Amino acid sequence: MATIRKGIAFPLAALSMVLAAGAAAQTKIGEIVVISVEGTCGDLAVVGRRLGGECSGKLLNFTYPDGRVGFYFGLKSGAIVTFSGMDGDNPTPDSDVIHLDKVIMSRSDTPDTPDVYAATGTCRFGNPYKGPATIACEGRLTDGRPFTAAFTTNGKPPT
Repeated sequence: MATIRKGIAFPLAALSMVLAAGAAAQTKIGEIVVISVEGTCGDLAVVGRRLGGECSGKLLNFTYPDGRVGFYFGLKSGAIVTFSGMDGDNPTPDSDVIHLDKVIMSRSDTPDTPDVYAATGTCRFGNPYKGPATIACEGRLTDGRPFTAAFTTNGKPPT
């Protein structure tokens, strides 16, 4: 698990900078592509906690060169909840599916070592460049606990 956590520290640090400073419509950090959208959380529940009311209204999408994708939900406290997995086939030209294999939650007491949970599930999402888009994630952690997340963009293109 230490290997996974090492790989997460850089994206979490980069995420904090992008959330604080804003981002161009599409930003590259090395070979990682990042887009930022604003909107509203409809639901965010993970590890038995309901966090939808704590969402900051900002969401980042990181796409890595190996096909891994992460949706980073920023919370008002500064914490981050990430749903991460591999890119799947596009059901339509303006939608996509990610096959999740982990959920990551930052920690205020140990920001460089987030909690990483093995998981199975999916995130489905529409094209944020064509008006309001919804990102909907659901599945289960390996211990059987369910998770769910929903975020609807404000209809403005990524910034």
